[in-house]
Amino acid sequence: MTKNKSLKITAAAMMATTMSLSAVSVAPATALSMPAIAGSQGLPNYPHPVPHKGAPNPQPFGPEYLGGYISDISSHGWGVYLDVVDGFNDVRANHPGVIKQNLDKVVDINNAAQKNPAAIKRAQSDARADKDGVLMAFSDALGGELGRHFRDALRENRLPKTQFLLGNGYLARAGGVASSTFVEKMVFNNDRPFVVAPDRIKKYQDGKRDYYGTSKSYPSGHTNQAVWSTTLLALTLPELAPQILARGSEAGHNRIVMGVHYPLDVMGGRMSGTAAAADRWNDPKMRDAIRQAGKELRAELEWRAGRPISQVVKSDKAYRSTDQAVREYTERMSYGFPKIYRKDAPMVVPQAAPDLLLAKFPKLNYKQRASILRQTAIPSGSPLDDQGPRGSWQRLNMAAAFAAKVKVNGDGSVTVLR
Repeated sequence: MTKNKSLKITAAAMMATTMSLSAVSVAPATALSMPAIAGSQGLPNYPHPVPHKGAPNPQPFGPEYLGGYISDISSHGWGVYLDVVDGFNDVRANHPGVIKQNLDKVVDINNAAQKNPAAIKRAQSDARADKDGVLMAFSDALGGELGRHFRDALRENRLPKTQFLLGNGYLARAGGVASSTFVEKMVFNNDRPFVVAPDRIKKYQDGKRDYYGTSKSYPSGHTNQAVWSTTLLALTLPELAPQILARGSEAGHNRIVMGVHYPLDVMGGRMSGTAAAADRWNDPKMRDAIRQAGKELRAELEWRAGRPISQVVKSDKAYRSTDQAVREYTERMSYGFPKIYRKDAPMVVPQAAPDLLLAKFPKLNYKQRASILRQTAIPSGSPLDDQGPRGSWQRLNMAAAFAAKVKVNGDGSVTVLR
């Protein structure tokens, strides 16, 4: 690494760390634009929940949950997620054919959308979710009935903890500057497709906002946000995890539809978003908060449905079947790029990843959950595949892992049943 690049990373990382640590200190000043916090009920425009006879009584987090999270700083180098996605350096420097395909693929996907106005409208809606919040936008992942109940509960301010952690756009507390891709974009400094090839990219504007900003492309911040938020949401509703994860993946793909990101950007955003979700889940205080939000969400949905979530899922109209959700998620993990690294490399599971399966496999231990991730990982060799000891976030197939049926063998090992 050159001295100038090292200084650039250090400066950017220090800025991100400072912003992460200062975010909680300014929270009271922005209370009017933040989800409910206990003790602020007397403030103007406080989002009071709509009461219902016999319904759960939702309670917001207290002010002690505004800060104190070790995961506000990434567990990775420089306090951000640069080392998760730094495989782009090698691809850009040594694989010009992949870089050409990277542009050609976004052109093909973006241009094809001209014939699909519904796809453009959905991509525009997903683009606005970064500021408007992902919960309402991604509610269809819960299926017909549960998705409707989810939207109704959000409109009635009856999910204050869920909204505090995962909603409200950039102010979502489970997000943060460390996982914003701010530093990574600055370091990689890669121009967006519509800047590189303005004559080949179609712009789809609707007058609601300018979707074609001037920030850099790699990795995709929208994808990162969609992935960490849907990964954490999946932990609260493991019965629908493959569908929820696929919806986050779709949001990333829609950045290509809009012509604002390349497939490699979206792949990198999925990787950093998954790593950020793992950091949050491995933070004891944040895990406690997520579990509280999960109890709130499940109680509300079951009250509205009048039966257990598992029963609703069996009869509900799904966003995607489990097989289809896994298939779409898997396809978007590598976008059909050729193998450029070892095709027989063993899967090294990132240390932070196995506990993401706790909600689905609570009776299995860390080693057994890691084995599930290893067995469900995609083949090695794709661009961005880290084949070193840190492990490969690129190969980590969370949708397949959540969908897996496993057998515990006599020696304690686990086998994923295909």
